[in-house]
Amino acid sequence: MRKLGGLDALADLHRAMGGETADVASDFDAPAPSAPDRPSILYVSRDRKARKGKEVTLIEGFDLDLHDEMARSVAKSLKALCGVGGGWKDGVVLLQGDHRQRVADWLTKEGYAIKHKGG
Repeated sequence: MRKLGGLDALADLHRAMGGETADVASDFDAPAPSAPDRPSILYVSRDRKARKGKEVTLIEGFDLDLHDEMARSVAKSLKALCGVGGGWKDGVVLLQGDHRQRVADWLTKEGYAIKHKGG
């Protein structure tokens, strides 16, 4: 039995025994996966807790670090669409009032995947 002198010798031995060689270099040359440019799914719900009985529409699913500017522009567009106040806080878009269906229709039209949350 002979001593192998490195990976090339091991690859030669493997080939001599009838095995296929793997293209190892292509695995390392592949680009690292990038962060998604938009959230995978957004959750639309209505809430009244800790708001003195006032209803708000919540859109959750934006990442604070990755989607900050996108969430701000979505909040601005939805406020204009619904004609209400609201904003972007702690990763959640808030709209004053119950506008779940209108918001869901607009988000779907813009290409976002949505799910309704709550009753």
